[in-house]
Amino acid sequence: MIIIMADEKTDLLACLWDEFSAMRFPTGWYDREPEGTCLVTLDTALVGFAANVLDGPPLGARHREHLRCRIELLAELLPAFGTDSYASRYFVALYRMAVLAEEIDAERGAA
Repeated sequence: MIIIMADEKTDLLACLWDEFSAMRFPTGWYDREPEGTCLVTLDTALVGFAANVLDGPPLGARHREHLRCRIELLAELLPAFGTDSYASRYFVALYRMAVLAEEIDAERGAA
């Protein structure tokens, strides 16, 4: 049963990946650092984790912790994008993809 659920979630992650990959990083946010956070670096890290979950074995404990911390950080930053509808959509899509990647990785690690 867990394998079926993981496969369905992996398919959903692949769909989210395709949708997110079609989006461009929000104009005007390259040099902004809300709460001292480089958004480009945060984006790159979360996209990398999602790619690893799609294509690879379970993450190691250290990488899993980094993923969890970056998801929490992005969750805290989401209100900062409220006045920019595209940036909000972009970072919410990134957040959803990262959260799902974390869930899939946790299931793989438990199997």
